[in-house]
Amino acid sequence: MVKRLTAGLICLVLFFGWVSPVSAAKNEPDPLSIAQGIIDWKKSDVGSSDGDLLSVAYLELAGSTAGDWYPVGLSRLGKTDNYAGYLAVLRDRIEERYRQSGKLSAAKATEWHRMTLAILASGGDPTAFGTDENGQPINLIADGTYDRGKTTPLGRQGINGWIWGLIALDTMRYEVPADAFYTREDILVEILSRQLPDGGWALSGSASDPDLTAMAVQALAPYYADETEYRYQRKQENAEVQATVRASVDEALACLSAMQLPTGDFKSWGTQNVESTDQVIIALCCLGIDPLRDERFIKDGNTLLSGVLRYRQPDGGFVHSYDYDPDNPTSLPGQSNTMAGEQTLLAMAALWRQQNGMRTLYDFRPEKGEGPGEGVYFSDEDKQAVDALPQDLTTQQYVTVTTLLDKLEQSPDFAGKEAYRQKLTAAKAQIAKIQAEIDDLNAQILEKLYPFEKISLSDKKTVDSIVDRYNALSEYDRTKINRWEDVVKTKTQVDNLLRALVIGIVLGTVAVLLTVFLVCRIRKKRRRKAKEMEELAARFAEDDEE
Repeated sequence: MVKRLTAGLICLVLFFGWVSPVSAAKNEPDPLSIAQGIIDWKKSDVGSSDGDLLSVAYLELAGSTAGDWYPVGLSRLGKTDNYAGYLAVLRDRIEERYRQSGKLSAAKATEWHRMTLAILASGGDPTAFGTDENGQPINLIADGTYDRGKTTPLGRQGINGWIWGLIALDTMRYEVPADAFYTREDILVEILSRQLPDGGWALSGSASDPDLTAMAVQALAPYYADETEYRYQRKQENAEVQATVRASVDEALACLSAMQLPTGDFKSWGTQNVESTDQVIIALCCLGIDPLRDERFIKDGNTLLSGVLRYRQPDGGFVHSYDYDPDNPTSLPGQSNTMAGEQTLLAMAALWRQQNGMRTLYDFRPEKGEGPGEGVYFSDEDKQAVDALPQDLTTQQYVTVTTLLDKLEQSPDFAGKEAYRQKLTAAKAQIAKIQAEIDDLNAQILEKLYPFEKISLSDKKTVDSIVDRYNALSEYDRTKINRWEDVVKTKTQVDNLLRALVIGIVLGTVAVLLTVFLVCRIRKKRRRKAKEMEELAARFAEDDEE
């Protein structure tokens, strides 16, 4: 009887232990509603509470770390938005940066990788995205990954370069040319060789970091399963590397499970934060593992999603951490944060795609049954937007003009297309000239006016020239001048020096004139007195004669 009761209790314990992860997941909101809250918060954050997130204000961020991740999250969630506008601005900025010596970055290969993801998410082709100074197509996959070593080592910035290089390479399962600087094997071996004894990865040091570990797993995920649509091992001799990948990923998962806190989230660099948990969710989804039901990632009944939701704010956004993080000083405890929002948006996209049987977050190949998209047409509304451009343009119209010109070039021919092209091309050139003036003014301020304590009257001509050029800009473009308050202080300082000099000269002149006046008066008085004495002496002489 005792044995039966014991067996029954064990069965109950096992049963409730098995169902607890499922029930925990059921009590949490769905990824799509969480994602929508982030999108709504971000719209408000950039001043675009109605309409598209990728508005004119947001497109100013295209090509930057602060801008490129949200389009990825939006697109992978199937949200419609102004992707054409984003592509237009991003293409223009990449072409401009490709005409500089360091191109996108002299040191960071991840600039190429991040923009690759944004381009793919927006419907573009990173292997032929704009043209360089020689008129050749820009290939971000070649320049940023397999041929990166021809200019700068892919791993110059550390493990990040290798990880994201492999992720970018596998977004569309791009083939690597036989004469490429790096092969897939080279990149895989580099990532595997940097795994720490406890199974994780780190940017530096010997203590594994959950973010880097999760990102490494994301990169290795396509090579993990025995049977996948795209397998790493093309030849029998690569089977050993395949086995190494599997063992490394298993060790990494054990490491991540051990690092997870009872609250479901993680600490990175000593700070409990949401982004680390986001990256682990993405990693598990990339492996085809359900992050909400895998027992290795449920602690005290808290799933990874429970850990993420601890950071959700009433405005729909997410806070980076509730503790001040010195490594992330722009993120304030208790306030929704851009980086926290974008990474949580990506994690929710990964979960949503998994729940709907879609490809993983960074697998951009078309879903089964998807056909080609619709063509691009320059509409009547676009024509009206060109006609409505002001005569005196400012950099505020940069996004609008760039987007319209890009759309015009992709559209079929129509009557009057050349006239619109000429108008938009001229407008873009005018805006570029204004931007060049802004850039030069910012450079002049730094080069000519610092340090302030050395400013003298000899700098007056330079200061006045900067002020005159600033005043010639539109009110909007003046906001693009950095440290203008320092220029105002310098102008005041120079004017005070000049005023002091003028006052000194005036006072000196007055003093001289006063001295001359006094001397003349004294002399006149002396002459008068001498004359009086002479007259008095003459009178006495006349009296004596009488």
